[in-house]
Amino acid sequence: MKYLIIFAVIVFVIPRLFRWLLRGFVASQMDKAQRDFMNQQQQYQQKQRHKREGQIDIDFVPPKQGKNADDFSGGEYIDYEEVK
Repeated sequence: MKYLIIFAVIVFVIPRLFRWLLRGFVASQMDKAQRDFMNQQQQYQQKQRHKREGQIDIDFVPPKQGKNADDFSGGEYIDYEEVK
């Protein structure tokens, strides 16, 4: 009789409990993802509201490299020969 009760608990109770816990976990993760997405959208919309028409925002300016276009002296001369 003891084994029959243990078997019934394993077969009937544990899967239902697991299903209930899994649904709760998935639902909480979905709610969290939805809230994060909504916050992200609100921040983007607030940022867009503060822009005026035609205004350009530069978020990142790359650092200047060691070489500058003004320092270019013309390059190296290569003798040209026609090949027939």
